[in-house]
Amino acid sequence: MSRTLGFVIGACAVVSLARAPTVHAQDAQVRTILDIVIRGAKELSNDTIRHAIPVEVGAPLTESPDRIAEAVKKRYQDDGYTFARVDAAFDASTGTLTLTIDEGVIDEVEFQGVDDPSLARRFTDEFAVRAGDVFNRKNAMQALEVLLRRDSRDLRNRRGTFDLVDRNGQRVLLVGLREPVGRLRLVPDLGDREDWFTPVDGFVPSLGFSAAVFDHREFNHAYVHGHFSLKTASHRAGYALGFERPIFRTTKLYVGGELHDLTASDDQWQLSSTEASLAAIGPRKSFRDYYRRRGVQINAAWRVHPHAELLFAWRRERQENLVVESDFSLWNDEEPFRPNLVADAGRLGAIVIGGSLDGDSFDRESLGATYRRHLLERPFGERLEFPDGGHDTSPIWRIDWTSEISTPGGLRSDFDFKRHVVSGRARVPISEHQDFGARIIGGWSDGLLPPQRQFAIGGLGSVHGYAFKEQFGNTLALMNLEYGLGWRNTFEIVGFFDAGHATFHHLSFIAAAAPRDIGWLKGVGFGIAIAGARLDFGYKLDAIPSSLQVTLRLGRTF
Repeated sequence: MSRTLGFVIGACAVVSLARAPTVHAQDAQVRTILDIVIRGAKELSNDTIRHAIPVEVGAPLTESPDRIAEAVKKRYQDDGYTFARVDAAFDASTGTLTLTIDEGVIDEVEFQGVDDPSLARRFTDEFAVRAGDVFNRKNAMQALEVLLRRDSRDLRNRRGTFDLVDRNGQRVLLVGLREPVGRLRLVPDLGDREDWFTPVDGFVPSLGFSAAVFDHREFNHAYVHGHFSLKTASHRAGYALGFERPIFRTTKLYVGGELHDLTASDDQWQLSSTEASLAAIGPRKSFRDYYRRRGVQINAAWRVHPHAELLFAWRRERQENLVVESDFSLWNDEEPFRPNLVADAGRLGAIVIGGSLDGDSFDRESLGATYRRHLLERPFGERLEFPDGGHDTSPIWRIDWTSEISTPGGLRSDFDFKRHVVSGRARVPISEHQDFGARIIGGWSDGLLPPQRQFAIGGLGSVHGYAFKEQFGNTLALMNLEYGLGWRNTFEIVGFFDAGHATFHHLSFIAAAAPRDIGWLKGVGFGIAIAGARLDFGYKLDAIPSSLQVTLRLGRTF
């Protein structure tokens, strides 16, 4: 009996051991992912979601469904879909991993902090995020920025601006509009209003001040700007104190003014303040001509459309000549600085009218950028910048027009001239790794332009291959073309072609005093851009390769 029982037990043990690998093999097989099913995804592609999942088809299920759901949810949040929810389930019998995604569709939008019902209705109508949309924080911030005409950086620092709540089965997006009473900033502003090193002033440490006071009842604001500098070589101080406030709720009319005593230059369009200062303090190169402005300005701007503005300014100031005062540079200290252009001194009474068209909305500007643009200090335009670090493939463009009129009669000016400038710039991404840029500037005048208002081109920032300001006059035509190939803001090869002509027409002085007209300047070459900086190799079109000119830039030409 015992022998029989032992035989039975032994046989069972052998059978169990023989079946064990089969059982484990079946268990491993059912825990292998054979298929991934994604439901409810519209904003992100299935491929994007699959890359976010820490497992893949054909591999064992090494993460729990909850961990997988969290990974996909984080991918949505990284793209701005704050209220996305993800459920993950694994069917062991079929090896199917199923992801059910709720991306956060909005059923209703409600504004909090608005006491006026009519204003709340207008905000709801104008807010770009509507019922049926999937909530995206970045898009909602931009929509709120446009609605309130606020700086996106101010909005980004706020917490709890948006909340999605369930109300009787409806998802309601709550938009909070309660803001602080104001904002105050006090920071060094080297290069913001004056170059931080110049041959005429030496080192110029400066402090910038800005304050914004928000009117919550009317959803408006008042902006105050201040600037103070010390000029170490010329032993004097500079300052600017101004304000600006928009009126009307919809079509904005900006009204502002400023008192100032500044070292100014009309050459800001050719290179940035940082580039001009580094060139002066480093290799002892002067790429700007300076003069002094002391006086007052009253200005206004009418935003007829988010992409269009009409501008006006009245100026009453004294302009004075400046001479080279600094003898400091890091090298080439045995060479003198290029003499500063002699400016005509006198009282300037002038009105300036103009207009601007922008492919991007003016409503997305910061308060400080809007204030400085309304001063009409840069008639030749500013450098275009791609949004989102250059990843956006949308074209960017800008057109500016200004006319400055100064007469001895009605404006009681020591100057008598009319100067008109039209500037257009555009950059078009042809593909992810190609873009094309163009700039056209036209300028003409009547009367006698003082030297500080004359047009000049040649060299850095205008026509490659030529000496700086090789050509000047009272009329200007300039064209710059660029083609870039590579990765924007990382590595790019740029080819360029420049053509320009500045000359004197309708001379009101002795013809013999006019410079010899050498015709159109034409330059061609290429540049290597790395992380925003650019090394350009430029030539005169009719003197290749003997006219090689190498320049280092910290950004694009325009």
